[in-house]
Amino acid sequence: WGEARGIRHLEGTLEQRLVEAPAGSYTKRLFEDETLLRDKLVEEAQELSEPGSKQDVAGELADVLYFAMVRATKAGVSIDDAVMELDRRAKKVTRRQ
Repeated sequence: WGEARGIRHLEGTLEQRLVEAPAGSYTKRLFEDETLLRDKLVEEAQELSEPGSKQDVAGELADVLYFAMVRATKAGVSIDDAVMELDRRAKKVTRRQ
């Protein structure tokens, strides 16, 4: 299957940083400062919601995924956990009126 890439690589890196982050690590600051992490998540979600080019949207989505993954990793939530939740929700979807 090879080496993890993309979001799986990010997940592994964040799990490592949670246990042992280099001095001055921005990710470590995010793990330790809930207000900073919340503010960055809100800021990046706002930027993602604004109109932009395909490249702008991809960049903002990457930012949101990074900050969301920091939050998830801190809470012990994996990508697989999120996928299982999406699958669970898909099974009970009904049309909204």
